[in-house]
Amino acid sequence: MRAVALAVVYLLVLTSLAPGDVLVGLALGLAVALALRPRRPKEPPAPLPERLAAAAAVAAQTAAEMVLGSWRVARFCVGRPARPGFVEIPRGSRSRYETALWGVLTGEAPDEVVVDAGRETLVVHLVDAGDPEAVRARHAAAHERWQRKVVQ
Repeated sequence: MRAVALAVVYLLVLTSLAPGDVLVGLALGLAVALALRPRRPKEPPAPLPERLAAAAAVAAQTAAEMVLGSWRVARFCVGRPARPGFVEIPRGSRSRYETALWGVLTGEAPDEVVVDAGRETLVVHLVDAGDPEAVRARHAAAHERWQRKVVQ
């Protein structure tokens, strides 16, 4: 179906129904549809109710982090001592989709800014990076407990 739809778009752009153009359009549509077809995940996805529960938990967790992050920024702005800095978090087994979700959720909290998402590490700048191991542990726990179930 996708190949035919892409061929139709190709023919509309050409404004032609010549047999050669139709064949080329079908060949190109088939090639693009095959190249863009979804890959099967390595592990079966969690059941839908479990994924929905995990998505609700991720939303609640993100809201809590936004409140805590706002509190940390407010304390920093009124002169509370803090040690701003970068923390490298091992990417581990996160897929590119899990990494994208991690980046969006991490960026919601005002005290954390995603700086880089490399092949092996994820770099975050924090208002208070005094305990990098605690930051790594918090991100790893959030990924293992909830985020992994949402994006599979």
